[in-house]
Amino acid sequence: MENNFQFLECEGVQIAAFIEARSEEEHPFYFPMNILFYVKKGKQHIRIDNDLHTVSKNQFCLLRKHIKGSAFKSWNKNEECAIVYAFILQDQFIKEALNEFQFDQSHPPINDKVIFLPKNKILTGLFDTIISYLTDNEEIDKNLVRLKTKEAILGILKFHPEYYSIFTQLATHAKADLEEFMEFNYMFNVSLITIAESTGRSLSTFNREFKTIFNETPHRWILKRRLQEAKKLLLTTEKRPSDFYMDLGFEDLAHFSRTFKKEFGKPPREFR
Repeated sequence: MENNFQFLECEGVQIAAFIEARSEEEHPFYFPMNILFYVKKGKQHIRIDNDLHTVSKNQFCLLRKHIKGSAFKSWNKNEECAIVYAFILQDQFIKEALNEFQFDQSHPPINDKVIFLPKNKILTGLFDTIISYLTDNEEIDKNLVRLKTKEAILGILKFHPEYYSIFTQLATHAKADLEEFMEFNYMFNVSLITIAESTGRSLSTFNREFKTIFNETPHRWILKRRLQEAKKLLLTTEKRPSDFYMDLGFEDLAHFSRTFKKEFGKPPREFR
């Protein structure tokens, strides 16, 4: 059965997600941002290098940015599926929070890539808010995202002040691996400025480095990559174009069909 995804956006950028998994298939990931997970049902498994981390029901965990790995979910017979919520902690808001909070900064660095967090009222309240916005399918206000990020950090540091060093590391400016980032994010329908910022680059630097690595403009490479994935889906699955064109970043089916025909010589309905 198919997995169900729902995203919460702020100014065109995805900042939270609901995942209902009914498939246990393991899939690769590369996240250029820091993500706070809450498992409501089942288990979330995260494989990084040779280590397997398991986040159980009602547990929270923090996954550092710029981590490449794979993930899958599992559940028992009584649960029927796994349900996981995610909230993105943006660097800018982490820095703002650290400037406001007064915690002991003398603790040594913590280098774990996956950090398990104890359940507490603050983190539970944070995800209650996120869940309510996802349920109502509302776009969240940027100021609320800022406040909720601070709430998340406070919810962690209040019970574990030794984690302060983690957030100072997370807020440090760092560039994403451009090839890895694009391979895992080409399908999102956002502006090039947003993509550039997500990789830790200015738009001009992003365009310059992109052309050097891929020998194509970002617009052209993204379009070709989306069309190649569409071609693969048509040849290897029973999905219709209407089932996946939005997942690949196309705004409407007619535009997808015209673009596909221009690239491959036939419209999608005839290609299979």
